[in-house]
Amino acid sequence: MSDQQRLSRDLWIICAGFVAAMHVGKLPPSVPILQNELGISFVQAGLLLSLVQLAGMLSALSLGSFTEKFGLKRCVLTGLLLLSLASAVGSQAHGVEMLLGLRVVEGFGFLLVTLSGPAYIRQLVSVSQLQTRMGLWSAYMGGGMGIALFITPYLITLAGWQGVWMFFSVLSLLLGLCILFFVPEPKSVSQHSSILKLIKSTLVHRPAWILAGIFGVYAGQWFSMVGFLPAIYQQNHIVPQQAGALTACVAIANAVGTFLCGLMLQRGFSAKTLVQLGFSVLSVSALFFYISMNELNFFIQYGLVFGFSLFGGLVAAVVFSQALHFAPSPLAISATVGLILQCSASSQFILPPVIAMTVSETGGWFWIGIMMAALSCIGILFSQRLFKQKQA
Repeated sequence: MSDQQRLSRDLWIICAGFVAAMHVGKLPPSVPILQNELGISFVQAGLLLSLVQLAGMLSALSLGSFTEKFGLKRCVLTGLLLLSLASAVGSQAHGVEMLLGLRVVEGFGFLLVTLSGPAYIRQLVSVSQLQTRMGLWSAYMGGGMGIALFITPYLITLAGWQGVWMFFSVLSLLLGLCILFFVPEPKSVSQHSSILKLIKSTLVHRPAWILAGIFGVYAGQWFSMVGFLPAIYQQNHIVPQQAGALTACVAIANAVGTFLCGLMLQRGFSAKTLVQLGFSVLSVSALFFYISMNELNFFIQYGLVFGFSLFGGLVAAVVFSQALHFAPSPLAISATVGLILQCSASSQFILPPVIAMTVSETGGWFWIGIMMAALSCIGILFSQRLFKQKQA
């Protein structure tokens, strides 16, 4: 197989990750319209936003163990089909109950795609190109969400929120057809290991837990900081369309960081150095952002968030690239990614309300800055432990 063929085929899988993340990103700009047209409450809007994370919290590890046995291509196609069907049916919803149920379906579709991607890409590309491709794959969340955050307000203007749902449904279906016809089946894997054995081997493998911890302390911070951007926009009287574009730029910065990290890994840069550099910038950015929340001007606040997102991409890229090396076995790569995503979802689900309660109790953001800086320090300690085991 030529390098050009390898490139085109693995790019279809990378695109699947981006499209899956677009289904996550289509919702935040749509919430005000859904509140007006369907009468959903603030709490229900929060549930719609968090249900994708809830699916990951409950089932990422078990689904990850299942994907290699069921077939990586089948899982990617099934995930895209679930996303397409749920979005198409959702476009006809007349109440929040149906949207909530379909959001769970989208959550499982999202997981099937994102859990299968790394192991599938590993089989489609040469070893010499693997780090670069994993850097590009790691950009799926920031890139996909950024694209959706940017285009959704314009799609709403043209076709309403129903048109947004149908657009992403058709996009997912078309991509699934391209993968069906243009991407080969991965090599068959041994069927001797049961799903329970894969789960057990992952749970007792210490490096898998350390990787999950590294990604967990990062992902919750990123999700929380991006989640508080609307408060900055409101404080500085930023209009909705500009706010959407600014948030999209923050998300895309994260994707740029992951891609650049993949290139640096490919060129021989130390994964340990890159992840610790990322956490160092996260610590400083979060500390100054939160403790000076009401004192800094908008451009400095936004610059801190932008830098946080950009350098956070270093952490994400290193975690996904190292998951291929630290999994207990090649067959357990998807299970290891599942454990990583499960910790990530738990962090994103738990940390925002903890921040809100802390601010409510203390009346300020000082301790949030201390908390976020401490989490980044924990990430540095985790990475030190991880690569010490690699040397051993």
